[in-house]
Amino acid sequence: MKDFVILTINPGSSSTKCGLVKGEQVLMDKNIDHDRSEFADCKTFADQEPKRMALIQEALRESGIDLSTVDAVVGRGVGLYACEGGTYEIDDLAFDHATRDVAGIHHPATLGIQIAYKFGKMLGKPAFFVNPMPVDELCDEARMTGIKGCYRPARSHPLNQKQVAIRHSELTGRKYEESNYIILHLGGGISITAHRRGRAIDGNRAGDAQGPISPNRSGDICTDDIVALLKKGKTIEEINELASNRGGLVDLLGTDDLRKVKEMIAAGDKFAELCYNAMIYTIIKWTAMMAGALNGKVDAILMTGGMVFDTDLADRIKEGVGWIAPVYSYPGSFETEAMAAGAIRVLSGQEAVKKYTGRPVWQGFDFETA
Repeated sequence: MKDFVILTINPGSSSTKCGLVKGEQVLMDKNIDHDRSEFADCKTFADQEPKRMALIQEALRESGIDLSTVDAVVGRGVGLYACEGGTYEIDDLAFDHATRDVAGIHHPATLGIQIAYKFGKMLGKPAFFVNPMPVDELCDEARMTGIKGCYRPARSHPLNQKQVAIRHSELTGRKYEESNYIILHLGGGISITAHRRGRAIDGNRAGDAQGPISPNRSGDICTDDIVALLKKGKTIEEINELASNRGGLVDLLGTDDLRKVKEMIAAGDKFAELCYNAMIYTIIKWTAMMAGALNGKVDAILMTGGMVFDTDLADRIKEGVGWIAPVYSYPGSFETEAMAAGAIRVLSGQEAVKKYTGRPVWQGFDFETA
């Protein structure tokens, strides 16, 4: 099989990650740093596209990258309506929806599709997005709450999770579409998801105050907790920030850096030790819940994300959940590899490209509209 060359674009708040992958080899994984002043005159993230595009082109020239060798371009899939997992072509509709941020994400990652689309047009090559952030493959039962008309959305880290699942399957001689996995993405935010035969059927709502205590997410809080915080003078906006960005270890201990937390524990800080232990405890608890979602039929538990570099944490989680299924560690993030791999599967004929419909993949149960 040809070693296809894929250019990947992954914009963030303070940098744009630009990758070049040939086959399974990452040739370049470069962070292009941005100063806030560069975008001072940009009212929306979409307004930043020409400037980021020019900076990427300059960085590629400085790195000696020959763009004529590129077979496809992949952008981070953010800002679209929820869809199933897979590799999608970036057509005019996907470009328009990402530009307008129809999902209301309000994050510079929405530029991934926009910049990849422009590069594809410029190079005369196909442009794709892979396992976008709003992947929704929940089973019907997982959507339900106990309040009529109130349903649970999918909130996880599908790009990294699905890449780890596919990679693990290849290494162990399995097929992702024929396997049951519990996948733990352990980063600043934590998502723990049940994957049944290639579909992420259930999981915690990462960043929505549901799930384990995380380095910068609150984890589980209930309505009584919210009422209590309101009575203490917190605003709804402040509570939402605790749930999605400034809670967890960073609120409890003033840092979301596990290395600093471990230093605090080593210095005898008992509260830091309790917080660290509570985070691990809630990770184990949520993993066991996802085993229930799979009726106990679990082929493997896969851990990924930056926190897995903490071998003490990884070992303790393995000890806590090893009774469910074998546990494997894939530390770090594989977003560049994941984006490139999706394009390669399509270009090589291993996977059919999907078309973005412009409508949420789930719009309610049939009996509600009958």
